[in-house]
Amino acid sequence: MQLPTNALEFFDCFSTEEACLEFIAKIRWPNGFICPNCEHDDGYKLSKRSLIQCVVCRHQTSITAGTLFHKTHLPLRVWFYIIFEVVSDKGGASSTRLAKALDLPQKTVWHLLQKIRHAMGRRDETISLAGFIEMDEAVLGPHARRPTGPRPKKDKPASSESDEKNTPKPKQKGRGRPRKSGENKKTQSSVLVLVEQEPHHAGVVAMKLLDRVAREDILAFVEQRVDPCQHIRTDGFGSHHVLRTFNCKYEAIVCSGPVGCEVLPVVHRTISLLKTYLMGTYFGVSVKYLPGYLQEFSFRFNRRDSRTPLWLSLLRACIFGLPCQYAELKL
Repeated sequence: MQLPTNALEFFDCFSTEEACLEFIAKIRWPNGFICPNCEHDDGYKLSKRSLIQCVVCRHQTSITAGTLFHKTHLPLRVWFYIIFEVVSDKGGASSTRLAKALDLPQKTVWHLLQKIRHAMGRRDETISLAGFIEMDEAVLGPHARRPTGPRPKKDKPASSESDEKNTPKPKQKGRGRPRKSGENKKTQSSVLVLVEQEPHHAGVVAMKLLDRVAREDILAFVEQRVDPCQHIRTDGFGSHHVLRTFNCKYEAIVCSGPVGCEVLPVVHRTISLLKTYLMGTYFGVSVKYLPGYLQEFSFRFNRRDSRTPLWLSLLRACIFGLPCQYAELKL
């Protein structure tokens, strides 16, 4: 089967449920059906149910069983459409825009996008960083974060209409949106960013949201995503010195501001792209679901130069990813 190369060919190729199921089966079993119970390579389709039964153990399974599409109530054409739209733009796709295009509830599309982001994260867990690596923390402030919970209502003091008309309004200093002085303050979030520095561009990126910039959290993430005996350069922050206990060549250059951008150019450029991604399409995200958006950014960033179509890589991640429920995504 020849892969589609543009949007028109993609939607023509996967215009029916049968075409989507057939493509999922080819990706899942490229050499033919394999029973998930006994691993026998022979089975037949049942006539009255859309299941495949093994010849040896009589185990019945569906094509979507054990994938992210397991027991979905939405048509597979909707899944394929959203997968293509998510990877078509480097800024991602908002659930509001997709819900209007598909005439579906916004919460339904948002839940589906969260599942896709979960599959992206599971796919990138096995990718390790090697070579020359830059490390730093991205501080996401008020512009890239949304406050959680309802906003408190302010009690306005009772005043007459004449007093309100006669009282002059205070002048606003500066331009743009006026600064708010409410009780619902937006806190900052720290994201640990690791990026491979290659000769002319950035390599693989790995990100993790940190509750606090602690040594044990940094060391655990580095041990998980970085191969031993690599070169890691940081800006000399106090918690970074824990990397001396890790099997690597640790280099700390104390710097900040413009000097830090010159010493660690790749990681600072990646952080800038991350903030643009969060503000460009989503106008900021809440800290509760921020890890999912970090996984989406990393998945797209790590495959930007791949010859394999990005929609195919994401579809494989959904096929070989375990099914998850909404309760798991809320953890």
